[in-house]
Amino acid sequence: MAQLFDIRKVTVGPRNLEATVEIAPSAPLMTSEDPEGTALVLELMPELADHYCLGDASSRFGEVVGSTELAHLLEHVAVELLARTDAAGDISSGQTVELSERTYRISLACPDDVLVAGALSSAVWILQWAYAGGGEPRPDVAAIAEGLVALVASLDQDAEPAQEPEGDVAPDHGDAPATEPARDLVTEDVAPASPVAQADPSILAQVADDPAADQEPPAPRGGDAWDLDGVPRPHLVR
Repeated sequence: MAQLFDIRKVTVGPRNLEATVEIAPSAPLMTSEDPEGTALVLELMPELADHYCLGDASSRFGEVVGSTELAHLLEHVAVELLARTDAAGDISSGQTVELSERTYRISLACPDDVLVAGALSSAVWILQWAYAGGGEPRPDVAAIAEGLVALVASLDQDAEPAQEPEGDVAPDHGDAPATEPARDLVTEDVAPASPVAQADPSILAQVADDPAADQEPPAPRGGDAWDLDGVPRPHLVR
């Protein structure tokens, strides 16, 4: 399966989810290399232009989106999806750091690992759709956000303890599980709050082991599949 992004590693910490992302050698590195694909993303998610971007040349992402790293755009798309779920806290935020020419570390504030991994997975699929020329099916951003919420809700239901059986039962005096400490959601890029979306949750088929979306993207504009064999490994930190 041709992939624009290859998510090499995902680490879930007490505050952030960090993903090491490699961009395929034949894929655009900067948004300016494929302005048509960038325009498709902005047409699909115009709210991206209003994101705060504290680590770039301008404080508004809309002023730099036309010439920034594709990984930086991936981060903002994931942040926007999280903001739309209304389940990621008052502020959805993230940060992108270059590790080498085509390798980046994306950090996303992580109130729930399944929610954030699902948002990153969906963001990968959206960018693959856009930079392969668009077409049908067009991503339904509202459906994706609704699907993320439904996914987390279904897992929460599965985790609920079973009801106590009727009759005489010996009490269980085992230790109660420790609760996870509250997570602080502060990093660099921030999306304004968005309304809760509505639609079909079926887009999120896989988020646990591999955050990359398990969907076949359209072919690249030039017809050649992206080759990952020559992708460099991390060795520098910006």
